Amino acid sequence: MMRKSWIMAVGTALVLGGCGGSLTLPSLGVGVEENNQSAGGGDHFIYQGHDFGPDRNTEYRQGVMDGCRTAGGTYSKNHALFRDNTSYRAGWEHGRLHCKK
Repeated sequence: MMRKSWIMAVGTALVLGGCGGSLTLPSLGVGVEENNQSAGGGDHFIYQGHDFGPDRNTEYRQGVMDGCRTAGGTYSKNHALFRDNTSYRAGWEHGRLHCKK
């Protein structure tokens, strides 16, 4: 059910935003432990116990969450973002790599 809502939200954003605008993805919040300070400073994005580094943007975070879901056996990828957005693509690849069981 949550996945359908997320897909509808992204689809609506794409339709209403047009081709040239930026896309803001909804936060799913599942397994996310955000704003954790490290000794080096900066807010680190931690997801499913993995530290993906400081100051990660929304697209990277969404890529990590989708990549982790894929690594867990539920294929999840926004193909348009994977193709066109380097942050999402890097997050998806890092999430899939680090969340492998």
